[in-house]
Amino acid sequence: MPTPKRLLAPMSCTFRGGRLAAAFTVFTCVLLGACQTIPPPERASARPHTLLDVPFVAQREYQCGPAALAMMLQWNHLPGDADQLVDEVWLPERHGSLGIELMAAGRARGLLAYPIQTPDRLIREVQAGHPVLILQNLALPQWPMWHYAVVIGYDQAGHRVILHSGTDEATPSHWNRFLRTWARAGYWGFVLLPPGQLPDSVEPEPLLKALAPLNRDALPHWRAAVARFPDNGRLRFGYANALWQAGQRDAGLEAFEQAVDQAPDLAPAWNNLAYARADHGDQDGARAAVCQAHTLAPESDNITASVDELTGGHGCPAH
Repeated sequence: MPTPKRLLAPMSCTFRGGRLAAAFTVFTCVLLGACQTIPPPERASARPHTLLDVPFVAQREYQCGPAALAMMLQWNHLPGDADQLVDEVWLPERHGSLGIELMAAGRARGLLAYPIQTPDRLIREVQAGHPVLILQNLALPQWPMWHYAVVIGYDQAGHRVILHSGTDEATPSHWNRFLRTWARAGYWGFVLLPPGQLPDSVEPEPLLKALAPLNRDALPHWRAAVARFPDNGRLRFGYANALWQAGQRDAGLEAFEQAVDQAPDLAPAWNNLAYARADHGDQDGARAAVCQAHTLAPESDNITASVDELTGGHGCPAH
């Protein structure tokens, strides 16, 4: 079951890091007798050992969120002082951080926050050289103990995962022990990547959702997206919007034209194409585009307003 987006619980971020997690997990396995063994993804066998060069930042008590974020920022060659991040992402009344706030902090610095939510994609990203910030539940589902850590590698063909966790630098964890704690947190994790770089495991729809909230340095991310998925009209539409917002009007118009060609049922793309054509002096083309948008989404108030504006109140021809 996926972890709620605003997941956070009191008593999160155990101060003693991986060692406490290991002891507690062994205890619960004995108590419950339900520790199923699941092998690492097969792709780990192709490269039995991988260790990334990720700066280590030890957490203060209950502040694993700021520490984990600081490591991800420093890996991106950005300032990452955990103490300075506390005010931005840590909630003292809850003794913890919200995952969405960690992702938002990365986006505020121009980074792409992309979800990594399966074991195979975790290994794939590490093999691609990308550390993964993950959330663990170090206790039981009924009495969770949340903890953020950064996966920086693996050994023994994936049978041991290597993490920066709590106060422990590059600490190994048995694959199944790690997997249970990650699974109890809904396999929640993400990478933070600089402009122009995409996750190795990227897919179009999750990428579109990850790009949509970006405001700073968005254009290089969108450019990389359409380079990876050149036939995806929804991504092309986002790229067109980014070009337009960056003042690249000619390129924006061309991208809007490509977007409606690739996604002819996407009403917002026709709407924005109408304004781009009008901006370039093509009034007939603008009317045709906005009326196509209205045909596709006749109940949209925004598109109805566009029709009134771009047709001078005359509306679209009846079909």
